[in-house]
Amino acid sequence: MSSASDSNTKSPLDAALKIVAELTGMKAEQQSLALKFAMETLGLKPPTATPSAAPAQSTQSPQPTQSHTVSGADHSTDIRSFTAIKAPKSDQQFTAVVAYFYQIEAKPEDRKEVIDADIMKEAARLAGRAQVARWNMTLTNAKNAGYLDGAGNGKFKLSSVGENLVAITLPDGSPGQGRNNTAKGKKKPARKASVKKK
Repeated sequence: MSSASDSNTKSPLDAALKIVAELTGMKAEQQSLALKFAMETLGLKPPTATPSAAPAQSTQSPQPTQSHTVSGADHSTDIRSFTAIKAPKSDQQFTAVVAYFYQIEAKPEDRKEVIDADIMKEAARLAGRAQVARWNMTLTNAKNAGYLDGAGNGKFKLSSVGENLVAITLPDGSPGQGRNNTAKGKKKPARKASVKKK
């Protein structure tokens, strides 16, 4: 009777202590084999929950890098091809194209928030466009036309009007800025003076 009651009152801790006592003194390989044989005999499977946590962390990290590479691919245009695509019809429109390119389309390391006469001179050279006598005056005229905003010390930045011009209007349907923008007036035929005969 007492042996049956003792078997019913055994706890997992007591069983674990007996297993530890039996395995004490054995080598690690022998201990693992003994545990393996015991689990197979009891029909138990080793837990496999821990390895599944690692892939969950690795699947989250690639997402930001993919979006970064996609955004970087949008800025691979050079100033020469960008100017050719937009086809500005005047030097003032060209200043808006340059400001737009360096602020939005250029590679991150080449971007500029403002432009000045020196930048315009270099941009014209790179774009294969004819130089003007005074880029400062052209920039000021572009500001007066609304394409640029003044940034002080001879520097200018793209305005909302200039951004819309480059992003939406150019190359088609853009009004020329003072170049072939006025319709040629037709000459009215001269009226012949009528001479009243007396």
